[in-house]
Amino acid sequence: MIVSHDRDFLDRTVTITLGLDGSGHIDIIAGGYADWAARRKQSSTAAKRQKATTSPAGGGVDGSVSPANSGATPARKAKLSYKDQRDYDLLPARIAEIDETIARDEALLADPSLYTRDPAKFAALTAALDHARDEKAAAEDRWLELAELVEG
Repeated sequence: MIVSHDRDFLDRTVTITLGLDGSGHIDIIAGGYADWAARRKQSSTAAKRQKATTSPAGGGVDGSVSPANSGATPARKAKLSYKDQRDYDLLPARIAEIDETIARDEALLADPSLYTRDPAKFAALTAALDHARDEKAAAEDRWLELAELVEG
């Protein structure tokens, strides 16, 4: 976790931002400060538009909806499918497990005599470490994709 006022530094280093807007609400955004600021600006613009479309002359007497009101519907967040929601919930724990596996394998590979003592084990550990790193990258990419869907 990083707390900083240096916006450029945050944009270059973080993948998820917890934005505090001063009203007690926390926005969780995939990306850096610029992504959070853009999302905040987009939300305030959408709120202004919605406020303008909820004027007393919003709908007709016959229950019809004016074209201005029909534009508010796409602003809703899409509901995740069961599989996506399950992945979104379980991936952080899976990523932590993969991190533990990577740390364990790296600790074993840190033994300088491993290669001369057991080259087959060294090769197996190296291959397993490469596989774990690839799996972690794929899991992180999937989680970020789902986080963006959750954010809308």
